[in-house]
Amino acid sequence: MAPLGVERRPEGARIAFLLIHGFGAHVDEVGTLGEFLEGHDIASFAVSIAGHGTKPEDLAETSHHDWYTSAKSGLEHVQSWGLENTFVSGLSMGGLLTLALAARVEEIDAIVPMSPAVEFGGFLGKLVPVIKYFMPYRKVDLTTMPEMYDVMRFKYERDPLASIQELLTLAKEVKHELSNITCPALILQSELDKTVDPVGAEIVFQKIGSETKRLHLVPRAEHVLTCHPARHQAYPLILDFVDEVVGKTTPES
Repeated sequence: MAPLGVERRPEGARIAFLLIHGFGAHVDEVGTLGEFLEGHDIASFAVSIAGHGTKPEDLAETSHHDWYTSAKSGLEHVQSWGLENTFVSGLSMGGLLTLALAARVEEIDAIVPMSPAVEFGGFLGKLVPVIKYFMPYRKVDLTTMPEMYDVMRFKYERDPLASIQELLTLAKEVKHELSNITCPALILQSELDKTVDPVGAEIVFQKIGSETKRLHLVPRAEHVLTCHPARHQAYPLILDFVDEVVGKTTPES
């Protein structure tokens, strides 16, 4: 049975993307990228990660192993289409899962992690293992979303701290596996990111083993690049990267 998600398969597509949303979010978070790719005759599948898109209590019952299994199932679904090239792109936690797949699966032609959740500032890393026993959930302030983003997306109003610890564990594992990544990589990092530490993108760029790798800081972009107006300057970079990896995807105008 096919995994849950949103599939876009324009007629004649030769290239497919697996798209992976972020922590506490859902597939609509990467919807604009799927639409952009479809407009350039590139297929995509936005996979629903376990514990997401329902209620926070469901997320609390999952582990980072479950999240990876969801991402892997999404990749296998995309590969089952039999297209010529397979790319993986994910945002934040989805960026981590993108890196994990690239480190562990050979049949990926290139990756585009966006604001990968590799490093975190603030209290997260030090206090979550203790606080989770006294405060199982933290409230997420969603009131600023309309000010920051022009595309609204699903987001939990509460994050389970146990799940945040799972996210931190995933980040630690992925950092140890970065040298295993050898496929071409375009790393996009939002300049104004307040959710993850932008230094994480630099760590990824420095430590992956890819010969072809690019790091681009997207000016004035907030964390959720796919829902921010700055995506209009970032998405053409993805198309240029695809062209670099597999040859021209669109005719010259």
